[in-house]
Formats: sequence, structure tokens, C-alpha cells
Amino acid sequence: MGMLYSSACGYAIRALTFLADRPARELTQLRDIALAEDIPPAFLGKILQDLVHGGLLRSSKGPGGGYALAQRANAITLLAIKDVVEGTSDLEQCASGLGACSDTKPCPQHERFKPLRVAMKRYLATTTVADMAGALAEKRALLARDRSHGGRRPKHPTHKR
Repeated sequence: MGMLYSSACGYAIRALTFLADRPARELTQLRDIALAEDIPPAFLGKILQDLVHGGLLRSSKGPGGGYALAQRANAITLLAIKDVVEGTSDLEQCASGLGACSDTKPCPQHERFKPLRVAMKRYLATTTVADMAGALAEKRALLARDRSHGGRRPKHPTHKR
């Protein structure tokens, strides 16, 4: 994930994806998210607070408290999560490490790197937590199917003529 976002941002995406599968009114405790996603609880606590302050999560303290999505899962983009957790200025950085790079002040790699930067931003801006939850469910189904066939995909029957 390193090229698109930090480990903190990756954890935030995993936590929000986990919460996307929960009933909208139900609050989930930090320890349950940390356990399910194998994220250090103290680190996750800070990330979840950032997401609450950024308007992506809602929280309630006390008995029965916890966290839930503050918006619909299909309205929360990876770009919004990245912006809250770590900012998005790195998406404007120069590929050659020369600071800001633009069409008016290009570095020698600008024209080669610009399509990649545009594609990364488009991916982050158009991929939602709902998309991630759907992809994860699909992957789990594939893994379960593979396990039920002893790690092998079922062979298609060969037709003899």
C-alpha cells in the first residue's frame, strides 16, 4: 500500500470497511474492530478519533458506546479517508523528489509521472468503502471455495468427442 497511503491510512480503510458490514445504527467497540482487523488498539484509537473529527465516523462513549460510519459506505471515498488521516499533499509531490511539481514548473520526470499521479488520484476519489467491502466479501468467498477444494480450483470437466 505504501505508494498510495501509509499504514495508518490502510488501518483506517480496514476499520471503515469492517464497519461498513455492520448495521448502520449499531455501535462497535474499538477492541472488536482491533481484534477483527488485527490492528494495535492504541494506534487504532488515535486513527478512529481522527476519523470522528474528520466527519467519517460517529462515536459514543460509555456503556454500549463505540463507533459507526457517519456517512453511507458508498459516500466515503478512499481519498476522503487519506485526506483525514494523513492529508493528500503527497499526491502533488515531484517524482524526482524536488518538492512541488506542476505543468508550469515541471521536473524532467513530470510528463512521465503525471498520468500515474492522475490515475492514483482517480482511483482514490472513485473507490468507496462500499467498494472495498464488496471486494473483501468476494475475496473471502473465493478463499472459502479454494479451501473447500483442498486449495485447488475445481477442474472443468473435459469433453470427449
